[in-house]
Amino acid sequence: MPGVPSGRACDACRRQKKKVILILHHADGIYIASIDECDEAQPTCGRCLRLKIGCQGSGKRRFKFQEERPFEKRVIAGQQVKALQTAPYSASTHLIGTSRAHEKSGACWLIPSDLTGSTKQLASAFLQTIDYTTDFRWNIGWSFGPYLYEIPRRLGSNEALDRAAEALTSAHADLCSRQHGKMHTLAKYTAALRTLRAYLEDPVHAHQTNTFAAVMLLLICHTMIGQRNSVEWSGHANGAIQILKARRNLRPRDPFEAQMQLSLSGTVLFENIFNKKMELGQEEWEALIILKYDVNKPEGRLLLALSRVKDVMSRAKLLLYTGTDTTGILDELWALYIACKLDVDQLKQARMITDLSAAQHIPPGPRRDWLVRLLTVYKDRLYGLGIVITLIFNSMLQSLDLHTASLQADAYAFTEEILLLNDESECLRPVGSGYMILCLTVAWVATTDLVQRETLTRWLYEYQHDFNFSQSVSLLKDLKRNSDHLRLGVETSLSNIVDSTWNELTVGS
Repeated sequence: MPGVPSGRACDACRRQKKKVILILHHADGIYIASIDECDEAQPTCGRCLRLKIGCQGSGKRRFKFQEERPFEKRVIAGQQVKALQTAPYSASTHLIGTSRAHEKSGACWLIPSDLTGSTKQLASAFLQTIDYTTDFRWNIGWSFGPYLYEIPRRLGSNEALDRAAEALTSAHADLCSRQHGKMHTLAKYTAALRTLRAYLEDPVHAHQTNTFAAVMLLLICHTMIGQRNSVEWSGHANGAIQILKARRNLRPRDPFEAQMQLSLSGTVLFENIFNKKMELGQEEWEALIILKYDVNKPEGRLLLALSRVKDVMSRAKLLLYTGTDTTGILDELWALYIACKLDVDQLKQARMITDLSAAQHIPPGPRRDWLVRLLTVYKDRLYGLGIVITLIFNSMLQSLDLHTASLQADAYAFTEEILLLNDESECLRPVGSGYMILCLTVAWVATTDLVQRETLTRWLYEYQHDFNFSQSVSLLKDLKRNSDHLRLGVETSLSNIVDSTWNELTVGS
């Protein structure tokens, strides 16, 4: 009779015996977790705080003793269903479907039964943005992280999270109807920011997991509403980091936080390159970013290489300024670039053979079809972002006038791959292929081929309309600024040519 962990919920929440079943994607594998309503925060959980009742034992590990039994078949409502077994971990898997009983009921099983009134309506509306029945073109679940699947059950326990969910669902509805920035959505976004600010000023709420989740939702909402340009940063990612730093312990408290931090780390890695306000100490950087990636996988090695861009960039600029390589940056940068090329080639090969084993145990139907498609398009996204990382190093090396002809040939070939990916991803626009904005932008910076730049600019112009970025006349200005940054301030021979190209595009539109 081994002792089995039974959760960390407080005594009051455990007495309620109200649970939901949620599929979680964790670093150790994909499994089905039984999660109490309690958010396990210390010293007071969110539910007890909301109900103004005493909270005892929150976050304390408990065990129950039971006999070991093998997995069995069980009968539900006269239908025989196999008990789900844990699938082997795959980096390309976000979540898997559940049993056939859930196949009939759709995603409503993610909503706790005790939600009522406006909170239940909000949870239902939020589910429409992440459910497997929502087309990939509009589904934010696969695009922004599997932690979103646990948001509905947390609604009603944290006002900042509720207001953020309201703003996000409203912005998502506007995006689907091609009516960006409607007044009621902007009002909800403003209200969400105001509520979040109040929560962050409260020492009890500021460190809560659900407050952290509210910041993550507003990070997505900022993209949905539209921004000044394709690489403008809202500051919400930096805000989320500040919440974690204030705890003095960046380790996640539970699998839900682990998923949020994993999603946040990707945003931080890219934002860190462009946003000077992003500040992380070495210890914090390692805890939040470096320790989360597997060096045994090409995507993990590429992201770790990306984490070094800011340091490498500053040293490369010093070399350009002084003319002396005192830090050995040339050899280091070239070694990073070659390693990235090899890892990208592995990702390219992996695209040709998609592992569908995670979907084999799911009965044929819409849920299985959805997962099979997810596994396929996720490989494309990994490959595209791998090329982006490689082209960032390529651009810096071109500016250092090192093996220029070879680097330009590589940039041309990688840009062709980006354009092919873009053609294949067009059917996923706008949300499902939103990552292509970054791919197209960095490819524009790296390539020196005028025809390629024309094509890239046309596509970026299309994506501007998808996400309600500002007036299209600012696109070229933004691209030039990004080029100046990634190319270490060194202008290319195309700087004076692209102006006439853009004039032709805007006149033609």
